[in-house]
Amino acid sequence: MGEQTGSRREVDAEKGVDRLVFFSDAVIAISITLIVLPLVDVARDPSGGSAAEFFAENGPGLLAAGVSFLVIGSYWREHHRMFNTAIGFNRTLVTLNLLWLAGIAFLPLATVLQVGASRDDRLANIVYIGSIAVTTALLRSEEVVLARGGLLEPGAAPSTRQLAVHWTPVALTLLAAAVAAVAPQSGLYPLLLLLLGRPIERLLRPRTAPLSSPAGSP
Repeated sequence: MGEQTGSRREVDAEKGVDRLVFFSDAVIAISITLIVLPLVDVARDPSGGSAAEFFAENGPGLLAAGVSFLVIGSYWREHHRMFNTAIGFNRTLVTLNLLWLAGIAFLPLATVLQVGASRDDRLANIVYIGSIAVTTALLRSEEVVLARGGLLEPGAAPSTRQLAVHWTPVALTLLAAAVAAVAPQSGLYPLLLLLLGRPIERLLRPRTAPLSSPAGSP
């Protein structure tokens, strides 16, 4: 009887993890679609001029949409990597995942603000880059809960050092937000700091650690 109860709990845990992942995939799919809609509306404007004028006038918006697509795509890939070996969940993990999805759902709005803003709009830049930083931090927090809560398959939990290294994109994004706040004329170019993510992680990662690409690293 005890074995049957334990087996039932394992099945329920697996179903719960699957539902969490499927729901997350749905929110990500909708959010990644919404990113490009503001630019589509601008392109449909009959007074918008030629294609060359569209690309020239909407350069920052196109850059924001491209970055948002890459970031959300990276989030999706990293989320699947993290939950690929998950065998259970708890209330903290579910709460963090919902907050993380809220960050992803907000990113299209931040992109719209960026599309409609001038390059030196300090608030638009901070909101956009800051939303990426917060959402990335929430994803990394989920990894900590999975690893420290015994919610991963045996041997799949990353070490403390690996967990710390995975926070590199968060630090770089916060630095980018600080640069955008001090020098708003820089626009979204401070996000290029994320290109340093992988080199820094390779330097800090234990030599025996498997390669991975935490969300936020291009």
